[in-house]
Amino acid sequence: MNNVELSVLMCTYNSEKYISETIESILNQTFSDFEFIIVDDGSTDDTEAIIKKFKDSRIKYYKLPENLGIGKASNYGLEKVKGKYIARADSDDIYYKNRFEKQKKFLDKNIDFYVVGSLSEYFCSNEDNERYKYCKNYIEKQNNSILTEKDMHEKLYWYCCLINSSIMARTEVIKKFGYGDFRIGEDYKLFYELNKRGYKITNINEILCKIRVSDKSVCSTNTLEVYRVLYEIKKEEIKNLFKSDNRKVYIWGAGGLGKNLYNIFKQDGFEISGFVDGSEQKWNTEIFNMTVKSPYKVISSSKNIKVIVASEPGRFSIAKYLKGMKYNNLIDYLVF
Repeated sequence: MNNVELSVLMCTYNSEKYISETIESILNQTFSDFEFIIVDDGSTDDTEAIIKKFKDSRIKYYKLPENLGIGKASNYGLEKVKGKYIARADSDDIYYKNRFEKQKKFLDKNIDFYVVGSLSEYFCSNEDNERYKYCKNYIEKQNNSILTEKDMHEKLYWYCCLINSSIMARTEVIKKFGYGDFRIGEDYKLFYELNKRGYKITNINEILCKIRVSDKSVCSTNTLEVYRVLYEIKKEEIKNLFKSDNRKVYIWGAGGLGKNLYNIFKQDGFEISGFVDGSEQKWNTEIFNMTVKSPYKVISSSKNIKVIVASEPGRFSIAKYLKGMKYNNLIDYLVF
């Protein structure tokens, strides 16, 4: 397998419950000429034994001596990749049989594109799971609305709208930049950097991946660690937003995200002048000794203030409203 066309890279940690189903969906792809690199990030359950039950020469298994986190494990795996293209996989997701075939054909034909993802659907064994309902009702719909390179370019500045386990990419460019050495957000760091540097990215307009929501899923996790990583990734754009002129900066979103961003900005010396929120129930309430106001009274087409959008469910509708008020992405507003 010296001239392998495709390398599949999957990192795993304590994935004994679902990894067998994932591996089967990869080995049964209609495009079969690939090496399958599995990096075990220090699992302590039966993950290793399950992987070794698969007697397939395409599988190359590596186990790290301790849990280093997904970012470092991914970069370790990149060192082993030999294929022209690299396809990422997560150890609890399921892939349609023609995923690799369709994505490889796209990259073969469109030499000016460097990364291609696909539409996806979230699934869960317990559909009453609140995290699943959040991902299904908000994240899935938002991600699956991004169908062009232009849309992808804009939205990647907003959030990680490209699902890492859905991508196929040109190996040379992924190796050139590598993943962030984070335990969360490592993929967004890579995609954000590629997007800023003008590498063309898009989605195939077809569902090719099923993304599992489990107790370990992070698609709706709202923690200070997540926000700090997002802040570090977007730091250059944040600095530009604050320093380009003397307009005041407001946060649109009086929930947990908005409050955490306020504290992060404050720690780095960036001044937030106020909060607005689309929910009438929050108007005239107090946050950090500031009165939450209606955005429809504060924001005008004269662009007298700048806006940081701090609402995951509402980011698309808020950005649409701001565009209608002649606001420009990264100049007059920034989406988290």
